Order: sequence, then structure tokens, then C-alpha cells
Amino acid sequence: MLRLSRLGLLLLVLCAAGGAADNRATKSALPAKASVAAVPPVIIEQGEIDGAKFTIARPARWNRQLLLIAHGLRAESAPLVADLFPEHFAYQTLLDEGWMVAKTSFRRNGPIIGDAIADLDALRAHIVQTYGNPGRVLLEGESMGGLIGTLIAERAPDYDDQGQPLFAGIVAIGAALSAKEPNMALGLSLRPKIPVIFLTNQSELDGPKNYVRTFVPRDRTDVLPVLLRVSRDGHVNVNQRERLAALRILNAWLDSGPSALPPPAKDEPFFDVTVPPAPQPSQVALQDDSRGFAARVTEVSAGYGNLQLNAQPGDFAAAGIRPMVWFQLKVGAKTYRVRYGRDFDSVKRGEWVAFPNADGFTWLVRNLGDAAVTAGLKLGDSVTLRRYDDVPSESAP
Repeated sequence: MLRLSRLGLLLLVLCAAGGAADNRATKSALPAKASVAAVPPVIIEQGEIDGAKFTIARPARWNRQLLLIAHGLRAESAPLVADLFPEHFAYQTLLDEGWMVAKTSFRRNGPIIGDAIADLDALRAHIVQTYGNPGRVLLEGESMGGLIGTLIAERAPDYDDQGQPLFAGIVAIGAALSAKEPNMALGLSLRPKIPVIFLTNQSELDGPKNYVRTFVPRDRTDVLPVLLRVSRDGHVNVNQRERLAALRILNAWLDSGPSALPPPAKDEPFFDVTVPPAPQPSQVALQDDSRGFAARVTEVSAGYGNLQLNAQPGDFAAAGIRPMVWFQLKVGAKTYRVRYGRDFDSVKRGEWVAFPNADGFTWLVRNLGDAAVTAGLKLGDSVTLRRYDDVPSESAP
């Protein structure tokens, strides 16, 4: 079940009889949940179209602007889930401004591109049929979803009955431009027909930079893409304020033309939008001997089983858990060996690693494994992180 309580969004029951629906779609409503926050209500709709799950978050008063989200590559064995998080800062900000935000799983996991494009088109059509034509539709795609968005941008633009393009612009985050699916007939032309913004970590600049810089013959219908850099290593390792900045820049481009774009860095084809996370007061309970602390699971990625903890780098330092050393993760009666690393590649396949995320908190994951399933953890659960007592952390068994 999608949970919005962390930032106090109100879930209202969406009546199954409300609004006409695509006859291929089935809908379900989430139960009402009270909130003390004085924010406009957000209505959540969930359903399925041609095997693809969807989640729609819409405000009580829609401003006719829509953001669709395309996820990245997921293991074929993972569940089909449209894991939308409306409480995330970028999406919550848009919802507060009247935007509708929607996400689809694809009809299957694994490398899927052509059918994924069809699933995004189908969700857009469902929203139009149910709620009416949006005035603007943006697409945000991560990793493989960034490639999917880029391919959508390159196809001949189509328009709704109000003369609006089906998709007005794309933000491609960590776009996996070299990704393929078996027997894939689609290929990149490097000639987008609508605005494309690549939002990319500094360690993965080469692909988007080549896309932006490569010379190809263009005509008047082509739109030059824009590259935004985040000065942080990793894959899709961008925070909520950086995501929102990219969407703001795209909107300004659509509203006012290329003159509204920020100037690129000197001698580079990109503009830096890095927003370092600000430290926040500690949210964990430090143990009496200062060798560990209790933290809480604040997010579970349904497609991957990665866990976000409310622990910050300062909490690890307070417990004496240094970067690149091993510590103990205690979940009930079970103990796991975890490395406090920099990213997934800080450990071997199947091993546990914790590392700071772009928003200043902590990802707790298994490299190419499902941490949530392995430890039986869910949203809101408590865990204990503790440094080893009797042996050097670097050589802990």
C-alpha cells in the first residue's frame, strides 16, 4: 500500500464510480488516512492497463499540468509496482501547486522499451479520458526510463484535440542511452523534436555529453537538448531539489524559449545544478555507550528492495563507524555484516552496504540483492547499527 503519512498528505477514497474510465483499466482506491498537516488533499488512484500497474496522485484542484514518471530497469522476477512517492519533495511541491503526478510500472520487468512507450501512452490516454485534456505533459525518466523518454522525444510529435503535444518535454535522469532490449528495432536518431533535459551525475557524463555534442544534420523541427550536471558520483544519484530544479528549467524553457535556459559552464556543454543536502537534526537514538544507534526504515523501493534509513553521516561518526569499514546491522535476533561505503560497488555481489544518498540520509542495500526481503523489513521498522566491539572493523568477520 502506498503510504503518505510521513509528510502528512491526506489520502481520500476515490469512488470507483467517479469519472469515466478506459474500458481496459481497472481501478482501486486507497483507504482514507487522517492528517494534521494543513495541506490540500491529494487523491490516490491505482489500477492496471494492459497488465501495467499505475498510480495517480492528483490534487483537489488540478491546474491541468501532468508529470508522468518512467522507472528504470527492474529484475524480471520483481513485482510489477507503480511505486509513486508523492511525499517526496519534488513531487509534493508540484502537487501543492496543482500538478497531477502519475507513474506506471510496465507490463513486464526486465529490458522493455517499445512496450514501455506504449504503456506510458496508455496511461496518458487513461488520464485524458478520465479527467480531461492536460494543458502540459512532462515526462521524467530514470536510467532505462531516461532512454525511453529520449526515444519519445525523438518520435514525430503528435497532438491532442486541443492542439497540445502529447508530451511537451522530457527530463532524463541518468539516462541509460546504450540500453537495449532483445530484437529492439528502435534506435536513437540524436534529433529530438521536443525539449529534452539530461540530468546526469558527473561520473556518467559521457553518454549524454556525446548525445548533446554529436553533430547530425538537423531541420527546423529538431530541438537541441540540454545537459545539466550534478557534481556527485553515482547512477541516478540526484536529490529532490535537483530534480525539481530540472523540472523548473524545463518549464521555463517551454514558457519562454531557449533564452530562459541557464548558461553552460565555461568550455562545457552543461550547467551545474548541484544542491548539497543540508544537515538536519539527528533523528536516531544513540546508544548509551555511543557505539551504535537505532534507526528507522523511511522508504522501501518496491522494485529493488533497497531501504532508506533516517540516519545521516553525522550519526555514523557519532557511533565511531568510519567510512569503508564494516559494522553490524541487527534486525530482531538476526545480525548482518554491512560495509559503510560510497556506493553499491563498495562491496561484492550479495554483500550488504550502507552509503549516504543524495538527500543526506542513508541507503541500506544488498548489492544485486533484495535487502527488504532478506531482513524481513518494511516501512517504519526499526534497526540497530553498531560497530564491532572486539575486532578492527576493517577485518570484521
